[in-house]
Amino acid sequence: MSAWKNIKKASIGWIKGYAKKVGGVTNSEDSNHFTPQNSSYWIFVGLFFLCFATNRFFYNDTNSTEGLGNLTGHIAEPMTEAVKKDLVYQRLTDLLYQIENFGQMNRLKPYLPLRPQVLDSVPSAVPLFRERYVLSSSYGNRHHPVHRVTKKHFGVDLAAEKGTPIYSTAAGKVTFIENNPNGHGLHLVISHAYGFSTLYGHMESVSVDIGEALDAHDFIGTVGSTGISTGPHLHYEVIKDGQRVDPAPSFNLKYEVYSNLKSD
Repeated sequence: MSAWKNIKKASIGWIKGYAKKVGGVTNSEDSNHFTPQNSSYWIFVGLFFLCFATNRFFYNDTNSTEGLGNLTGHIAEPMTEAVKKDLVYQRLTDLLYQIENFGQMNRLKPYLPLRPQVLDSVPSAVPLFRERYVLSSSYGNRHHPVHRVTKKHFGVDLAAEKGTPIYSTAAGKVTFIENNPNGHGLHLVISHAYGFSTLYGHMESVSVDIGEALDAHDFIGTVGSTGISTGPHLHYEVIKDGQRVDPAPSFNLKYEVYSNLKSD
């Protein structure tokens, strides 16, 4: 410690002596202003260069990127595949929250092949095996087979044999189960991500409980003819942000994406 004090004292003494010489050469008696014409200015300059030299001695090259922390390293690194996928996932998430119905899914098609797994959380398949149903009633206005009036049909009817297995069209959580003889009979609702939910009506049996978490394509029950029904079928609805939308365009979403990936 005493050696450092001696070095510091000698350095400052040298700077002061040199500053007086320079001040004498400039022949200035003005000590009230910080200019090159007085000794205070040169003392400051000397201290600056002393600090600079000390910094170089103890902390190596000031131009080294190590002195800038990790920032320059991050800037220089190429974008990894994982980062790209995260950006794609974020874009898909934003779009899925924004869309109002499946007619707007074209906006997602450039991104879906890069992160097809996102479709596991979106209604994007048929709730029955394809070879086990017939589309008996579409979404939209129709003549009701029981009430005998034209009214809006807010889902699709998939005619199938009683006891045909029904599967969740996306991962989610069971939020509602009810048996209403004056409506959808035994039916349930599953809540999914991005504001989606699905309703499965006229079921013969239910194999899940309220609050149960499900994966995509999990078995949830069987086709029946409960409630107001003229025969065994599944009434299937998709709700987006509280509004019932036509589910038919969603039936082939996952199939098309994965088929294109397989062909590539």
